Amino acid sequence: MPLDHTRTIVQAEYDDIWDAAWDQGEIFWQQHGIESRQAIPLKLGKGEVRVMALRPGLEIVVETSIFWRSLYLDFYYDSTNKLGSSFYLAGSQRMINPGLEREDDREETAGDNCLCYLAGARCLEYRPAEQQLQRVAITIDFEQLRTFGPAEENPSPLIRELMKDQSANCFHQSLSSTAAMSAVLQQILNCPYHGPTKRMYLEAKALELLAIQFHQLTERSGVTPTPPSLRPEDREQLQQAKEILQCQFEQPPSLQALARQVGLNDYKLKQGFRQLFDTTVFGYVQACRMEQAQRLLEERELSIAHIADRVGHASPSQFCHTFKRHVGLTPSEYRRQFSR
Repeated sequence: MPLDHTRTIVQAEYDDIWDAAWDQGEIFWQQHGIESRQAIPLKLGKGEVRVMALRPGLEIVVETSIFWRSLYLDFYYDSTNKLGSSFYLAGSQRMINPGLEREDDREETAGDNCLCYLAGARCLEYRPAEQQLQRVAITIDFEQLRTFGPAEENPSPLIRELMKDQSANCFHQSLSSTAAMSAVLQQILNCPYHGPTKRMYLEAKALELLAIQFHQLTERSGVTPTPPSLRPEDREQLQQAKEILQCQFEQPPSLQALARQVGLNDYKLKQGFRQLFDTTVFGYVQACRMEQAQRLLEERELSIAHIADRVGHASPSQFCHTFKRHVGLTPSEYRRQFSR
């Protein structure tokens, strides 16, 4: 997912555009029964956010958006104690949660879904320009979770810990998409009802999606699935993907484009890459970028800001954080080792 650095919007500009649009009356929340809608500022792109309040502590959010320029956002999630569920129907975005124990650096693409608890966590979000993104999210607070039974009865350790302790560790857990999920998502987007019937229908659909995800978590609890063996042709295609990324790490293709290039589907590319190379696709791109950054720092010809841009980071501060995470030193500390 290459960024056009000359056009990237960072957090401060993003916030200013939203604030100005709000002050000028360009955007506002429109209420339609249980549903609130807000358009995206025209200076940023087009689309809207729909929030459907189903019962206290349970809501559905549908975002459909296209941004004119690439985004690099750096923010913190609300510290409220809610479990989040996301389903991506179109587009992709890269997400980094520094310090998260697992899945801290990932690309979320069409067909992916997850459960997460990110209260107060930092998020670095990358979105490419002129790409439609559609996402359905569900949030449910701990009090609502407890209405379905005591924490001790929940078979998933992740959910059980959340229900028992509001200071539980943050997590992000990717899950497998199913035909049943896709059907329910389309039913949510095309809800035929109004008034109280709409609330009942959407609440049932939200809980159905959560039930499917909770069942998947239960099946994974305490079990490390044995990945399917890779065929020789799979290994060749994955090796080809690795070579493409090695040559194009400064401007890597999207997961979908890379999968098409080597003749694999998105799922097999992601799972097979991790299985064969013990890293994610974006983890490998990041490793290539950090190796390039080390070479450039050793040569001492470019400033750290220029190197950050060269290796795909929209800001020097984000580059410094990533570099230290990979190398154990800040770029300045690393460069001082090679001072003449």
